[in-house]
Amino acid sequence: MGTKKVRWEEMFPDELYQKIQDEPVCYLAYGLAEPHGAYNALGLDWLKAQALVEQAAQKHGGVVAPPFAWHIQEIPDFHDDGKGNGWLPDVGVKQPLCSSIPSDLYYRMVFHQIRDVDARGFHAAVLVTGHYGGPEKTLRLICDYYTRRTKSPLCLHAIADWECIRYQDFKGDHAGICETSQLLALHPSLVDLDRRRVPDGLGTGYAAGVDFGDTEGLPSRELGEKIVESQVEELGGIAHRLLGAYEGTPDWKAPSQSDVDDIWYRFDEATRRYWTSTYSEYRTGSAREFPGWEALGE
Repeated sequence: MGTKKVRWEEMFPDELYQKIQDEPVCYLAYGLAEPHGAYNALGLDWLKAQALVEQAAQKHGGVVAPPFAWHIQEIPDFHDDGKGNGWLPDVGVKQPLCSSIPSDLYYRMVFHQIRDVDARGFHAAVLVTGHYGGPEKTLRLICDYYTRRTKSPLCLHAIADWECIRYQDFKGDHAGICETSQLLALHPSLVDLDRRRVPDGLGTGYAAGVDFGDTEGLPSRELGEKIVESQVEELGGIAHRLLGAYEGTPDWKAPSQSDVDDIWYRFDEATRRYWTSTYSEYRTGSAREFPGWEALGE
């Protein structure tokens, strides 16, 4: 893997300008800090998404947007209710240590990030979330609505990182074989499997971690490298397809921040009831089905 600059915030002005001319695709990584067992660093979701897009940009070209390691959702059974009443008593974690923010704040921020990418002159953007279980669906609605309302030529694609795995039949998990192996490949110093057995079940239980047993079926760096390699190739392919589909608009000017706020509020009013707010809704399919823009008068 090369060592060329790909991170937006690390470039000098002339470097970023030239990069946009030569490789006009921007990657945006999303995730948060939340427990992934006692054996993984809290930031697993964001750390893997950020590392994946950096590798994709290194290998296939492009720019990685400035980091934002905050995500949703703060719900009482996992991310706490802000009053110390979160988590599950039998797990033993009294403070879940999550960098979570409200859904509307997060999604509004995404609208403005897309607008910023558009205004800088990129032709395409790939949004990759390492925290999944429903929010990726709303990210796709945001991408669709932004171009629908603005008529921007910017080509957008939003995806959960598990959706770009092309190795065997891995479909992602929470702190399980897949995610832990990914982090071992991307940040080996941030995984300590010796911590998987801790007093009082601190590291396992619903949404907290996995009991891997003894030695069979443990996560491994070798497995993670194969998973990650498949993801980097898939992300590169997505970027290539987006750039190939780009059709510029003469004298295109991106909307202003005020314009985007107007679009956001319209999106919020039209779609909030269809956001998949909790993992249980995602898992059971109980979230309301999005009826389509025409049905909403959009």
